[in-house]
Amino acid sequence: MKRRGFIAAAAAAAASGVAAPSRAQIAPGPPVSPQRYLPQINIAVNVTLSGPLQKYGQEVVKGVQAAVDEQNRFNTLLSNVWGMRAYDDRNDPGVASSNASVAAADFNCIGVVGNLTAPMTLAALSRYANVGFAVICPTVTADSVTKRGYHNVYRLPARDSTSGRLFAGVALDGKRGVTAVAVAFDGDYGYEVASGFVAQAQNDHHPAQVLLFPLAKTDPTQAARTVLDRAPGYVFLAGKSAELGPVADAMRTLGYTGEFGAADGFYNSETISTYAKTLKGAYVASPMPPLDRVPSAVQLVTDFEREVSQITTQSAFGYAAAQVVIAASQRGNATSRQSLLRTLQLGGTFTTLVGQFAFNISGDPLIPNIFLYTVDADGFKFARPAIRNGFVY
Repeated sequence: MKRRGFIAAAAAAAASGVAAPSRAQIAPGPPVSPQRYLPQINIAVNVTLSGPLQKYGQEVVKGVQAAVDEQNRFNTLLSNVWGMRAYDDRNDPGVASSNASVAAADFNCIGVVGNLTAPMTLAALSRYANVGFAVICPTVTADSVTKRGYHNVYRLPARDSTSGRLFAGVALDGKRGVTAVAVAFDGDYGYEVASGFVAQAQNDHHPAQVLLFPLAKTDPTQAARTVLDRAPGYVFLAGKSAELGPVADAMRTLGYTGEFGAADGFYNSETISTYAKTLKGAYVASPMPPLDRVPSAVQLVTDFEREVSQITTQSAFGYAAAQVVIAASQRGNATSRQSLLRTLQLGGTFTTLVGQFAFNISGDPLIPNIFLYTVDADGFKFARPAIRNGFVY
């Protein structure tokens, strides 16, 4: 090659090196997809969170939140995560009803836990039905909630009349021929429990009757005399401790030596602090099982107590209500209001912290139950369930 040609070739090679610099050779990998976030499904909680009843509503919220956290923390997240939306009904029927529409505007809300009281629940029932919400009632026991023909309502505790029947079946067992009197005041709680008690007592061939007093006009001592005029051997206090406790005290003062029994309105600290002597040994009903005697719930209770410190009846039933929603959603692969309601309407049994639940067509528990405790100066002592089904030992 001539010198001139060699120089030209070298120049051409140099020029090509400038135009195409050398690069590191990297093997192509699989395409990187953006991070995938699981969709969130929410449970709406429509309860009273302000005013005198706020502490009870807040307990329900704590229970629902704890169940949601338990599901997200310890269960495999396959298709969604769970959340909660709390709404304050302010113990106002109008707000309780409008909250249903507000919750329905969030398409991620598929079910409702609520309300705290019977008037708020009844006020919101038609709105829940109109927007297609399944409603799990954790605390309301009034018969009327499941008597209005709505097929989207599911109640966890036994209704009042059923609770009275269950109580009488246990408390009067073996007391052949004993005269029983159920005492109640007019108002939002008591008469239906008393009526159920008397109906079962009469069915079991006991002389029995209801005495209903006007709360605003009744002196406890005069009410006690009226009860004693019936010469009862067993007196069932179908109401609240603050109202009927003084009547029980007056009866003891006037010489009553028979037995007492009391409805769920006496399952509170006031009964122990104020009426333990008067009611010593008496049965007191509660929808709340003794959680330390539920073998299937040991780990749940431990985790729950870690989150809320002290488990109350309201928080426990809030927890159970959320468990029903979550279990139904998983069973029917339900991610909308309509599909959740359809799954619940198909039936089945749901295992929760406070019991196993299947529901009849009205929305009441198919096999309702109550738990009986005896009154002692040191507190309530668990005695037995009304129906022995193996859930507690």
